[in-house]
Amino acid sequence: MQLSSAYHLKYVKILILKSNIMNKKHIKYLQGSVIGAACIVAFASCTDDHFDINPDVAGRTTLWENIQSNENLSQFAEILNKVHYSKSKGVSTPQTYSDLLNHDQTFTVWAPENGSFNYNYYMDLINTENADSLYKVETNLLQNHITRFSKVMSGADSTDIALLNNKVAVFNSAKGTIKGAKIVDANIGASNGILHIVDGNIAYQPNIYEYFESVADLDSLSKYLKSTERTEFNENASTQGPTIDGEITWVDSVMYTTNDYFYISGAYINSEDSSYVMIMPTNKAWKEGLDKAAPFFNYKKKYTQQISSTTADGTVTTTTETTEFTDVEFDSLKNAEIKGAMAGSLVFNAKYQYGYNYTQFPVEGACDSLTSTNGVTFYKPYCARLFDGNTNPVTLSNGYGYIVDNYNFVANQTWMSDRKVEAEYTTNVETYTRCTPSAVRYYKNISGVLNEEGDTIAKDSTVEIGIMKTIQTSSASNPDVTFKLKNLLSGTYDIYVLVAYNDEAKKPNRFTARLSYHNEDRDNATTETLKVPEGEPGSGSYFENRPTCVDENGNACGVDSVLLAKDFKFPVCYYGLDKAYVTLKLASYVSSSQTSNYTRELWIDKIVLIAKDE
Repeated sequence: MQLSSAYHLKYVKILILKSNIMNKKHIKYLQGSVIGAACIVAFASCTDDHFDINPDVAGRTTLWENIQSNENLSQFAEILNKVHYSKSKGVSTPQTYSDLLNHDQTFTVWAPENGSFNYNYYMDLINTENADSLYKVETNLLQNHITRFSKVMSGADSTDIALLNNKVAVFNSAKGTIKGAKIVDANIGASNGILHIVDGNIAYQPNIYEYFESVADLDSLSKYLKSTERTEFNENASTQGPTIDGEITWVDSVMYTTNDYFYISGAYINSEDSSYVMIMPTNKAWKEGLDKAAPFFNYKKKYTQQISSTTADGTVTTTTETTEFTDVEFDSLKNAEIKGAMAGSLVFNAKYQYGYNYTQFPVEGACDSLTSTNGVTFYKPYCARLFDGNTNPVTLSNGYGYIVDNYNFVANQTWMSDRKVEAEYTTNVETYTRCTPSAVRYYKNISGVLNEEGDTIAKDSTVEIGIMKTIQTSSASNPDVTFKLKNLLSGTYDIYVLVAYNDEAKKPNRFTARLSYHNEDRDNATTETLKVPEGEPGSGSYFENRPTCVDENGNACGVDSVLLAKDFKFPVCYYGLDKAYVTLKLASYVSSSQTSNYTRELWIDKIVLIAKDE
């Protein structure tokens, strides 16, 4: 699959101009409660004889009041009182975390004692008043020490706790720890939950998406992922306020932050309930990958395409379509596609590599194959080499990261895949003349189609194939049909047409092949008549197909792969373009004197372009 879940052209405008999605009026009138954002159902705290909850405070004072009154929690309390609760990244509410813990929602807080966490570091982040810095204080510290509902320490229980930031922490009552942090005072009851005091910070473990920005040598990858991030206002999920000066205001604005890379890669690498393995190129490897991918996305600033179609009465109509980019659009298009291509297959779902665990991925010969989350399958021994000899991954909250210093992905194994254009599908046909196309499906015994690189099928396998029959409008006519070859890259291909032997006429075909494609010198496409490669059936510009085998009834039992061009390099890229593409015209070429040896009717199975390793 070529660039599965790829960065389609519709995203280019997003990259060109990062619009301010939430209008100022959303911010101006942003108010409302945390309850409106969270929609939390509050449950009463449960108790039994094993729980040791302080009866003096339970039911009388809130979590915030308990924390505020404890001198040994003054540093944590100060931060709670300064940082505002965010409903999503970049969208804070008027409520601080002290307000949140003073509310009647039920929480459990593991509050770190003074001196047990990096107080100065977090205060420096707060004092910057930078939105990203403040959000880091929320996610890395405050939300990492709070969970919803009452969680008491009791007996020998050990359970996984989902913290407010969705990270998972092991709460071990037997050891008196939460993710390794020692609990020094447990089960302090409050009217809205439980307070535990810990001697030490609960270690924050980043997920894959968060990890890059903390590693200097991964900042190229990090910058790319940040560039594809976008925040959108969700009107349907937001609460409308009064109309002021003719404009709608919002009491509660709900924003969603997502990333186009999630669609390119097919992996939500920010999801805490996943288990991914990601290859992480260093800055050196990233540049190497860009250098590899760039030649395959050699776009033009302007394409002029003659788009033709055949009407029901056989008339061919043609219009001229122009695809043109501004300088900004052109640069953004190339940048998006090149980076999306080289980064699109970096992620694997550790759960779906059957029979192998993540430690075996980089071991040559340990895995038969690995399939990336965007649908590209890598086979041994090539798949292990992608990991560049790194067998020691970084453990993250939602998987593992393998940092590599060399980009070992190969074009025709990754973003430049083979292209197959099924002839029987009318959407792949541009025009036809002197014939009526007819789509037919039937069974054939296939004997070695193409070669090891292509559409190889085991000998004598019975398969269903679909073909287009070009049924002549008259016995003296030579039919032709033109196919659309879309989304080709500026790379090198072997071009085949798969032709079914005509069992009715029991004769081969004789035909010509013409490619129309763009180059860098002119806007309009140029047409090239292909020549029969040396050693192939036919001569000059006239191709022939032969039966690959014949059954006991004299019928051909195979589909012949006719090589039209060897190592053909397209000068420019067409990926993601709707109104610019390559065309291939196949035309029967049989004179009256040759009809005893050839049939004029073409039976075409598909066009196949085999991507070459460059």
